[in-house]
Amino acid sequence: MVISTLGKTTTTEEKGGAATFSAVPPDIIQTHILTFLDGASLASAASTCSQLNTLSSHEHLWTNICHSTWPATNTPRIRNVISTFPNTSRSFFSDSFSTVTAKTFQHHRRVNINTTPEFLSAVDLFHRRRMILSRVVETETVSGWFRCSPFRVDILDPKDSVETGMEYLKTEEECKNLEEELSLSWIVIDPNGKRAVNVSSRKPVSVNRHWLTGDIQVRFATVLHGGDKGSATEATVCSLLVTLGREMQVREACFQIEDMDGNQLNGRDSLGILQRALGGERKRVRSEKEGKERYVEFVKRKVERKERKLRSERRLDMLCVGLAALSVAAFSTLFLS
Repeated sequence: MVISTLGKTTTTEEKGGAATFSAVPPDIIQTHILTFLDGASLASAASTCSQLNTLSSHEHLWTNICHSTWPATNTPRIRNVISTFPNTSRSFFSDSFSTVTAKTFQHHRRVNINTTPEFLSAVDLFHRRRMILSRVVETETVSGWFRCSPFRVDILDPKDSVETGMEYLKTEEECKNLEEELSLSWIVIDPNGKRAVNVSSRKPVSVNRHWLTGDIQVRFATVLHGGDKGSATEATVCSLLVTLGREMQVREACFQIEDMDGNQLNGRDSLGILQRALGGERKRVRSEKEGKERYVEFVKRKVERKERKLRSERRLDMLCVGLAALSVAAFSTLFLS
């Protein structure tokens, strides 16, 4: 059997009247098949046979996928950092596309935060697959101010804003639709450790309109486990808040880490959590709703924890009142006698 592709004539074996896949020229597979695949599909194709594994490992394929998936990676600083990863863009995609497993996170408690003098944040915000914000921010981690102050990374300066081209949302139903229309990628990159992790839930876990200002607050979140059971750090949440003003411009995009008591962690503790996340094993994202499901469960456990603490405090207060009453009664009896 003879097939002709782009002026090339190739003789192939016949199996039931069809040419075998191995007979297709490699350059045709790369330029007309593999370049049209997204990262997950390309990774699946690489696991099917040795030929596709070899063809799928070419750097330019993964570089293009990273740049198209996360436009913020197409900056000189990020491109230079990615080039130092073990398998360059392929390693970066594997780190950033998957999520951290809770089990592995628990096994990486002890870390040396001094090995991460800085980390990068590559942030991309999309509305209906249209990019409306793309930024890269560098954060130093060695100063006493960073380690002792509440941890917070801001993408925009206080006086800056980014136009989105979105129409003003008049009803609560329109606001609710943002849970499906918006998507956020917030990739934390450790240049020294040559690892990356996406701390965003991709889709919002909540959308609310501020009762006073009218601003729309969109929250993305990733729940990380790893503390001692019963402690405030048994579970922590990477909270990413995007604020849209009345004219639907992005006025704020910030990243914080909170514990189960609702306390904002300082830079030192947050850096340790991020390092454990960077070093943890990953798993494929099952669905876009997985992040919200984990966040809802986190909030539920947070409320239950608060109720338990209130009950304990009430019992303690009653015990103190009882002891005080007994003391007064004993003192009165002693004094009168």
